[in-house]
Amino acid sequence: MEILFTGILLTAGLLVGTLGSRYLRVPRVVGYILLGMLFAPNLLGGWLGITDTEWTQPLVSAALGVIAYVIGGAISFAQLRRLGCSIVGATLGEVSGAFLAVLAAVLLLGITVADIPLWSFALVLAAVAPATAPAAIVAVVHQYRASGLLTTTLLGMVAIDDALGIFIFALVMAVVGSGTLESALGTVIWEIGVALLVGGAGGYLVERLSRLSHEQSLLLPLLLGAILLMVGMAERAGFSALLAAMVMGFTVRWFCGPQAERLFQPVEDLEETVFVLFFTFAGLHFNPEAIAAYWPLMLVYFFARAVGLFIGGGSGARLAGAPRSVWSNVGFGLFPQGGVAIGLALLLLHQPGFEQAGEVIVTLIATTTLFTEAVGAISVRYGLRRAGELGVEQAGGEAE
Repeated sequence: MEILFTGILLTAGLLVGTLGSRYLRVPRVVGYILLGMLFAPNLLGGWLGITDTEWTQPLVSAALGVIAYVIGGAISFAQLRRLGCSIVGATLGEVSGAFLAVLAAVLLLGITVADIPLWSFALVLAAVAPATAPAAIVAVVHQYRASGLLTTTLLGMVAIDDALGIFIFALVMAVVGSGTLESALGTVIWEIGVALLVGGAGGYLVERLSRLSHEQSLLLPLLLGAILLMVGMAERAGFSALLAAMVMGFTVRWFCGPQAERLFQPVEDLEETVFVLFFTFAGLHFNPEAIAAYWPLMLVYFFARAVGLFIGGGSGARLAGAPRSVWSNVGFGLFPQGGVAIGLALLLLHQPGFEQAGEVIVTLIATTTLFTEAVGAISVRYGLRRAGELGVEQAGGEAE
């Protein structure tokens, strides 16, 4: 039954996402999530005999591994040097701004889930907040042929934003999973240190093994096998699977240099399939009862994150010496949230003590993603227009 249901989600999700993108001008991910929500166990899924979502976990873990590997491969030391201080400053500002704003807002609201200590719940929710969705930014830049300092800053920020988000989440989960400061330190060293070492070693081995294959078609099973091994070892040994897969991608990029694209293109060709399954599966966790019970938390998270991103990103860019056109508008381009945030929330479903909180956070993130993805493109376009960088519009009208 699960195979049949997966086929339904894959084909129907792709259809809904494509039609929504073509006729309603919303990102495809919105259609994927809505379709998943429609087939949640407490809606149409229950009529089809789907009473739980445990069966999706292996595919979700594999999808997260693929996404993390691609994110890691999007970053290199040369790129970080080329991006400059203003982009790094803006990124550090928006990440810390979103984290601190959501942390403070949840603590002030005083709402927690399933008897989880308020500080732990606030830290976990704050750790999910910094992640942004680059798709909306890239789509607007391409559609309107935007160019300029703000455009360059936004494109540079999306390259390192998700990586920082994954690292912060791994750090927070290591801390909240420990009872004392001493055990927290040991957990952090294990979960993050081992992930860095294993991910780095895995990336080196992938690069060496790829030299034995002169056929491009053989690289995909090598890469998928390495990613699955990395995720499986992480789940078995208890270190961060996302961080390990991301470091593996970073290491592959580092060792291969200009030739690294051959070790990313096969996986990137699968991205849309991964996205369809990943976001429809995320939608399956939709729980209307959680929305009814925790709608104040949802509103607080949404607005606190927006304020933190705007103030943090602008302040970081300004302190780093960025011009006014950048620091006064960069916050408008950071609004969308999507895949990585949902992926981090899904990980909570199998974190001891956070299972119920994970359901609430997945519902919260999936629901707010619908809005941030839909209006995020408008927000990005507004910021680029204020900075005077919309090439098509300035040439005589907006592109359709």
